Amino acid sequence: MFLAITATMAVILAWACVSGAFARWSVTAPVAMIVVGLVVGATSEHWILESLNTHTAQRVVEFLLALSLFDDATEIQARVVGRTGVARMLVAFVGSLALATFAGKYVLDQNSWALLLLIACVVMPTDLVPARAVLTDRRITQRVRDTLNIESGLNDGLAAPIFLFALEACKRSADSDQALEALGHAVPAVLKSVLVGVPVGAAAGILLTRCATRGWTEPHTVRCGLLAVPVLTYALAVLIDGNGFVAAFLAGLTYRTVHGDIPGEPLELTEGLGRFLSLGLWFIVGNIAIGIPWLDWHALVYGLLALTVFRIVPVWLALLGSHFTTAERIMLSALGPRGVATIVFGLLAVNGLTARSDIRLLVGVTLFVVTGSVLLHGIGAPLLADRLSRRPETAAAQNLPPRLIRREPSEPPKEPGP
Repeated sequence: MFLAITATMAVILAWACVSGAFARWSVTAPVAMIVVGLVVGATSEHWILESLNTHTAQRVVEFLLALSLFDDATEIQARVVGRTGVARMLVAFVGSLALATFAGKYVLDQNSWALLLLIACVVMPTDLVPARAVLTDRRITQRVRDTLNIESGLNDGLAAPIFLFALEACKRSADSDQALEALGHAVPAVLKSVLVGVPVGAAAGILLTRCATRGWTEPHTVRCGLLAVPVLTYALAVLIDGNGFVAAFLAGLTYRTVHGDIPGEPLELTEGLGRFLSLGLWFIVGNIAIGIPWLDWHALVYGLLALTVFRIVPVWLALLGSHFTTAERIMLSALGPRGVATIVFGLLAVNGLTARSDIRLLVGVTLFVVTGSVLLHGIGAPLLADRLSRRPETAAAQNLPPRLIRREPSEPPKEPGP
């Protein structure tokens, strides 16, 4: 245990010193932590997977997800959403879940729709951590970067209640009556979450803004107060049998909507803690990957489809008729990295499932998707951006307002006659 803690903290410290230099070679923090996890897993006893299957570990992971959802929600700006394709991307996300669920019946050779939906909710939510350089890459148009950034936050919040419904259905059984009973439990839980998340987020935004304006507080205490919001919201929702994840996400959205000018980077502590804890999750991925026999052709094929077809086809169809150029549509379709949300959902699913065959299947798919995404999107995103940035339509889109961009005509305009 102490070997794992020592190695993890040492790598985090080292990464803080050289992250900028390694970024030039597309080496990201997830890559470094996965490698360390692999090394520690190969030289020590495999105790992590067993320790994760405990009630305490489940609560820690749940609080981490609530923190992540709150953080994602606070980054969503209404003025930015209006000029992106987020609405279409959310439609595409629902299509991706449906496609991954139905295709999984044949690829994974499973008949439990609850399990298939659960796996889809684990592997399809996007997270830009494996390809964070996308957000600052000027070769990618601003509206594409904004769309990807907002989408990664919104689809986590959308997937959370569906994930919990599927997990509850798996626990009860695949019987139709049992599944309807699980749905009957999920709907009231979401409604209770609205009654908790919206008031808490609004109260936090209004109170902190007014107190900061009148000089009643200090920047560092505001940061601590905001860190308490997702934890408070999650705990309150769970106490009344609500959905803590939805409550935390709604609290973040509401806070972002009502808060005013608060000096001193109020969300800095929340964001920093979330990133720090996520590094530990990447270490766990590497450690588990080498500690269990998870390589199965069903999981590999499904994982490859999840990273490509299940993302690309729904997004491309949803963007038909939009104002995005062809190059932008390719970028939005191809860039669907998986990260913290997939890992956390996977850990919660492992903790909730009882059948060993289901756990092994889910762990195999999750490991392949997150490690494959680190390589595919972490390395491939800059290469794709470089290739597509050379297109004339991409250069034009960098300088014109979104609604003025149109795809280039298939034929050049005719010269006027004499």
